[in-house]
Amino acid sequence: MARHGDGRQRRAFGVAAKSWALGAAIAVALGAGVARADDEAPSTGVVSSAAPPRTGSAFIDPLGFLMFGPRVGVEAGGSRLTGAVYGRWLDGGLLSHSLFLKDGEAFGFSWGAGLRGRYYLSDGQSGIHVGAGAEYLRSRVETRDVLIATNSTYLVGYAEGGYRLPLGRFYGGLAAALGYAARLSAEVVNLPGGSAASSYAPTNMSELYGTASLELGFYF
Repeated sequence: MARHGDGRQRRAFGVAAKSWALGAAIAVALGAGVARADDEAPSTGVVSSAAPPRTGSAFIDPLGFLMFGPRVGVEAGGSRLTGAVYGRWLDGGLLSHSLFLKDGEAFGFSWGAGLRGRYYLSDGQSGIHVGAGAEYLRSRVETRDVLIATNSTYLVGYAEGGYRLPLGRFYGGLAAALGYAARLSAEVVNLPGGSAASSYAPTNMSELYGTASLELGFYF
């Protein structure tokens, strides 16, 4: 079937929760360190220029290969308030395999698409930020020894926070998110040559989850 036993799911969620906590700690520490450096910088008598005007950016999330799949996206908006749209390769994530699969199962192509809003506490779409988002996920888990596949869809809502460090036209940002994945639908279908789908019922369940991300991008 498309889901682990309870013990394995608890372990997978434990890994996700620890990753969320680590991402949150790094983001907070990075933000605090930069803020402290700004406060302690010696005065030169020259008024620093404001953050350059930025209307948006494009980004990738390579940390997704260890979490719930890498993402690519674009963000646009004002100096502090932005919106983003992104896509996710769900079966490309290590934690996706731990959470969704058990022995004898493999992913078919699985993906997600999401929308996110953020508020930055500093101008220029940088610094500490908080936000929320929603994502649609579609997974396909194949059990080839009995020639069946389970197709599931989820709606994910989450809250997040983190820190973005600008580096000229480029930036790096760490964020941690906590959310809930609600299953919308699930069906068991036959793979080519199979006929046993009617003997199985999907067991995917809605889940609370935590995750972390590392966004590397450039402003435009």
